[in-house]
Amino acid sequence: MKYLILIYDNAQSRERFSGPDGTELMAEMDVLLKEITDSGELVMTEALADPSQTRTIRVVDGAPAVTDGPFAEAKEHLGGFILVDCETPERAWEIARRFPSSRFTPLEVRPLMSPGGEEM
Repeated sequence: MKYLILIYDNAQSRERFSGPDGTELMAEMDVLLKEITDSGELVMTEALADPSQTRTIRVVDGAPAVTDGPFAEAKEHLGGFILVDCETPERAWEIARRFPSSRFTPLEVRPLMSPGGEEM
């Protein structure tokens, strides 16, 4: 089953990856990504641009309109994702727990819906 691991960031957590501890954190992340690449569990992963570049489509006066910013005001914002294909949800949770960001900000693990939509 495929799982989407959503990585949430904030200004402080992003600075950790570029600050003095950044090299160690990036090395840790590289080890995990290599492991799940080699095992065939990694489908894809991407970082997202800064939230200041985000636009949201929301209903304004009854019609969809483009507005500035992320969909909600919050301390954390969606900073990236990892899509994995794992045998069990526990394995997806293990991967998320080992991702360095999990020590600083929330990560969310969500199963993708199957074509039949049984998960609804």
